[in-house]
Amino acid sequence: MLDPTGGTVDHYLSYKNHPDKAYDWENYRFASGTLNSSKKNADDTVLDPYEVGAGWFEVILPSLQMKITDIVPAAHRAKAQHTLKRLKLRDGERIIRWRQSWYDMYLAGELPLSGLRRVAPLIADAVEKKLAEEAN
Repeated sequence: MLDPTGGTVDHYLSYKNHPDKAYDWENYRFASGTLNSSKKNADDTVLDPYEVGAGWFEVILPSLQMKITDIVPAAHRAKAQHTLKRLKLRDGERIIRWRQSWYDMYLAGELPLSGLRRVAPLIADAVEKKLAEEAN
């Protein structure tokens, strides 16, 4: 999802725990400042964005909470659950407000589904799933 506050560069493995990786390009990730401040020095107890596969997470309507899906490999499920909790992606107030703003723009007709897909693809997936269910 597009972070309306911009982003920052994160050390996936924190400088505190891995000072030897401070200038290692392979340790840099572009991240939301909000998520980075929640991660702190959690290091590899949270999922590396490069590990995450398509369909591992979904947003539920109308709550806009995020959950892991059955697609997440068993070896990554505990880390995926921990990531949702640690980074406040499941139901963190700020994240829910961001999701709500994108969803409200879609509902008001200010943002077409194609635009929603660009800024909040998991919300767009949830909308398409809801539309398919309503059509059946």
